[in-house]
Amino acid sequence: MAVKDRRAWSGWVGEMSTRYLWRPRHSRDADSPAVNWLGVAVLGVVLLGIGAALFAGFRGGDDSPAAPVTLPTLSVVVPGDYPSVPVSLLPAPSPSPSTSFPSIVVHTTHPPATTSKPAPVWAEKVIESTSVLTTGQSWSTNRLKLTVTTAGDLVLQDQGRTVWQTSTKTGVKLVMQNDGHLVLYDAGNGTVFSSGTAGNPGAVLILRADGNMVISRNDRILFQTGTAD
Repeated sequence: MAVKDRRAWSGWVGEMSTRYLWRPRHSRDADSPAVNWLGVAVLGVVLLGIGAALFAGFRGGDDSPAAPVTLPTLSVVVPGDYPSVPVSLLPAPSPSPSTSFPSIVVHTTHPPATTSKPAPVWAEKVIESTSVLTTGQSWSTNRLKLTVTTAGDLVLQDQGRTVWQTSTKTGVKLVMQNDGHLVLYDAGNGTVFSSGTAGNPGAVLILRADGNMVISRNDRILFQTGTAD
């Protein structure tokens, strides 16, 4: 019984293949043994699709990454009245889950800006005649200071640093005289130091902003310590 059924099945397949692939249904006669190209094309597409599906399943079982395979689009040309049918052999792309990356926030730190100190504004002092200093007294600006020391010396300091002195030991009184002469006297009114500018009435002593001490008359310098910047 089984042999009979198998023969019947194979005979049916052969008959259907001959009927639908070898000759069209509407032309089954002895005079038109034309091949049914549309049927052949459809059968070929089905076989290629099955092969591609098996290949994709075989590759999907491999855990190692594989290079992507690009299959060309197959165009089946059927002679006769049937148009060409383009057939893609690529399987439908599977949706891939979207990959989201964490946000990266970059914090840029800047070093604190250095604040430069503004240049100091130095003052100037004019000592006119007749002006007197005794031991321990000074004429000064916010930069220069002229002092008769207790040691009998006449000292000029620039921001606390000694830049000029007479190197005397007995001076007790300094006088800017009306003749333009600057004189340091001892206790007996003897001259310990003098500027050598006598004979210039109206001359003045100036503690200048540039650090220099001068005696000038009508903008002409008669004496200076040479301590300017």
